[in-house]
Amino acid sequence: MKRQAYVDEEGNVINQSLESKRPLLSFLFVFGTILPIIIIIIIIVIAFQNNHCLKIYDNLKSASLKYAKDQGNLPSLEGESINVRLDDLYSDEYLTSTSTDNNRCSGNIKITKYKDDYVYTIDANGCGQCSVNKKYGGWSAEQSAYPSGKAIVDVIPYYNYYEKETNHTKWTDYFDNSELSDETSKYGIKLPLDETKLPKVPSEGKISNITNETTYYYRYRNISWKWYDIEGDYSNFSSEQPSGYANKDEGSMRYTEWTDYSLNYPEEKDYRTIQNTTGYKFYYLNDSGKKIYYNSGQYSAREDVDTDKYDQTDEDTTTLYRYRDQQWRWYNGTKRKYSSLSSTAPNGRPYKDTETETLGSATAWEPVLGVYTDDQDYRIVERKIMTRFRIEYEILSLKVLNKPLNHSDFEKKIKTSILEFASNPQYELEVTYKFKYRKS
Repeated sequence: MKRQAYVDEEGNVINQSLESKRPLLSFLFVFGTILPIIIIIIIIVIAFQNNHCLKIYDNLKSASLKYAKDQGNLPSLEGESINVRLDDLYSDEYLTSTSTDNNRCSGNIKITKYKDDYVYTIDANGCGQCSVNKKYGGWSAEQSAYPSGKAIVDVIPYYNYYEKETNHTKWTDYFDNSELSDETSKYGIKLPLDETKLPKVPSEGKISNITNETTYYYRYRNISWKWYDIEGDYSNFSSEQPSGYANKDEGSMRYTEWTDYSLNYPEEKDYRTIQNTTGYKFYYLNDSGKKIYYNSGQYSAREDVDTDKYDQTDEDTTTLYRYRDQQWRWYNGTKRKYSSLSSTAPNGRPYKDTETETLGSATAWEPVLGVYTDDQDYRIVERKIMTRFRIEYEILSLKVLNKPLNHSDFEKKIKTSILEFASNPQYELEVTYKFKYRKS
């Protein structure tokens, strides 16, 4: 039997199969095209609203932090918290309605000290669409990891403690200031550059502090001269015989200071001592890698240069020279009797030849002044600060409680406040955390 064909008004055959599927195609068109657009628009609106609310929450956090700082009650002990009333933020003008989208929010913000930062738990209502009771549901279960990406988080501290025994090491030897760091340590003092010279602490010990103690160390140098018996007819010091003086007084001999090093070999004299050394061009590299030369790149003796700073040299070298001369006093008539170098006048030698003044070598540094008094005019006393160190450390017991307790239960257990307990030097408080967040 033939199927009946359907035609339109113009006589065209109608595809009955396609016609029957037209409602389905219309639905698929709406579902596949219009609905995704609607979903995207909804997502954009929600994202915009979320960002808008997060900005309001940030304003609440900033205002509450400043308010707590100004009031001087920002928590300093880990796990401790305070509550800031939002009404106080408005009345004290830490917040305005403009900063909360022309709404005056009510409620409070809990600020909890968490490690080196703070967690702000917001309970704000009257904020329009950003009100917590409208935008969020109840709290999640407690969890150990911080719930990143959540707008409203609460932190719950748990407490345990150790019994603590405080000890300290023996004192170190004394250090010169040049042996100490330029930077102040976390203990509020400058430690030795070589910290391996600090005392060793037992492996189970926990360093709580490093203390220091200072004292003066002393040393001295004596000035000495040659002394003589009579005035006589004597010349000034000279290496060569001056005109008008017949005799050289060998007993008056002194040396001149060494000259600076020079590239030029000095003229040889029978009263002259000449020394030589290797001359280098010293430099260091600055931050840009450029050579910075000592003395404009002139050859210099190593003993004249701060080689800690100018720590490199060019390959080419040269020989440098310096010299010093012997000098005497020359005389006519009676010869003086000179003493050897002495700080005080020897018997029979009352006159001091001031031009023979010589500064002696320094004594070793000592921790007491003792004989190093400076009441003699021939003694130069020096002193410097020396520093020694010792380490305070704690030995902790095993954890006292089998498991950590929340704030309320812990205070019941220890029968005092956590703040007071934490200040007791016999105990070490341990704070761990769990977290929960408002469900979206």
